[in-house]
Amino acid sequence: MNSSVTSETELDSDDLGLNRDSLSERIYARLRVALMTGQYEPGSRLNIRGLAAAYNTSPTPVREAIFQLVREGALEIRLGHQPRVPVLSIPQYINIRETRAPLERLATELATARISEEDIASLAVLHDKFLQNEKDERWKEALAANQEFHFTIYRACDNDVLVRFIENLWLLAGPFVNNQYPIVRSITAAVHPHILIIDALARRSPAEAGELIVRDLREGSYNILQKLKNADKRVTVAPYRRKKKAETQ
Repeated sequence: MNSSVTSETELDSDDLGLNRDSLSERIYARLRVALMTGQYEPGSRLNIRGLAAAYNTSPTPVREAIFQLVREGALEIRLGHQPRVPVLSIPQYINIRETRAPLERLATELATARISEEDIASLAVLHDKFLQNEKDERWKEALAANQEFHFTIYRACDNDVLVRFIENLWLLAGPFVNNQYPIVRSITAAVHPHILIIDALARRSPAEAGELIVRDLREGSYNILQKLKNADKRVTVAPYRRKKKAETQ
């Protein structure tokens, strides 16, 4: 699957001539990418009729695509309610992260011997695009460039099953991570992890490249969890201070 971003309202001109199953698959693929790249936040609700109007189709293929995402855990639905993006708990997010780490390490190690020079060159372009979008505060575009950076590597492993598992985990964690991204985006390392990853791939060093991929994941995760921890402290301390102030008056 190509993980580059396409707006959820964009369909090729010939898409509308597809049969219902094919159209449902196209819609599913676009919604899947939209969820992975921050188009929807945790708790967001998806209006099936609104999406059908955007796609210029009937609600049926949209509903089928939605139900497929519900089966994968990327969306949830209750009777009488619109489908919505799940709100992950911190333990759920950590479980996903810990599952991602060995799979992404393996994909990177396998890719190191197989990735082409052209793909390595494209990684540098994607990294520059990522940095420019961050500088311009175009967060969704930055996330899309970051995702394509990583999956350019993972797809080079030449193992579709492994890539699909990794995509599914990004799909589950994407809205949670993307919701925190503008606040925790800053990198404190002197050299950006992407640059180190590109260098390790260029030198065909699988163990080093795999370790750097996992380090990139864990550093980003640490920033997210630290930010949430600090937010919890502020929520807890504020009522306590108000109570102490009231007692002294």
